[in-house]
Amino acid sequence: MSDVDELIHDHLVDSAAVRDGGCVVDLGCGRGPTLAAFARRHPGARLIGFDRSAESVEAARGLLAGHRGGAEIEVADLAERLPLPDNSVDAAVSYNVLECLPDPAALLAEIARVLKPGGRLVVAHVDFDSLVISGASRDLDRRICHAFTDDQQPWMDHADGRIGRKLPGLVNASPLLVERVHPWVTSSTELSGHAGRRIEGIRQALSSAASKGRGSVSLAEIETWHEALRLAADHGRFFLAETAVVVTARA
Repeated sequence: MSDVDELIHDHLVDSAAVRDGGCVVDLGCGRGPTLAAFARRHPGARLIGFDRSAESVEAARGLLAGHRGGAEIEVADLAERLPLPDNSVDAAVSYNVLECLPDPAALLAEIARVLKPGGRLVVAHVDFDSLVISGASRDLDRRICHAFTDDQQPWMDHADGRIGRKLPGLVNASPLLVERVHPWVTSSTELSGHAGRRIEGIRQALSSAASKGRGSVSLAEIETWHEALRLAADHGRFFLAETAVVVTARA
């Protein structure tokens, strides 16, 4: 299963409740999986995406090419003013982005500015400090997960791996009106698909940090952890669960 097909993207579309023909902006759209879910469900919607990565923007443009309602995917820094007029979009979505921003409240204020009256925000973020992983020893697993939560990767201006649990308070403090707060749990007993990508992402991030003398775990510990998970998966003992906090709010 690719990230385009992960069920949370359809869940974000459901929560946005946009009418067909409405305008949706994805803030931190990456390679476009959430926008692709909107395109499947709302072929007449106007889709806008912003991301800082030019490579991701190109990939998203390819994914959304031919969308009937039109798709405008551009490079933009979400730490700056959004390149959109006031009251111009029906819905805004953002998934796994706010932890990278030094001032997430500023982006929420910008979202309130660009949403039409009554427009909806759906913001979601995995709380990385609450990852549940079974396969390695207790102490090593705790150290790996906490190290990943605290790791600031080179492409990040800021890192807050506990941002998921903070989303309700952040949105409550913004000009937006919170409608719903709920968890979205993704789990797997196989070291493949999303779980495989998550474990490999943890391995690569921490290995990069360790090779540069950063972080609290060594390369040997990372490989011991990863090998334990691989063996656990081979014997039916692997499990991963991660919780994204999803907040829906209105302008």
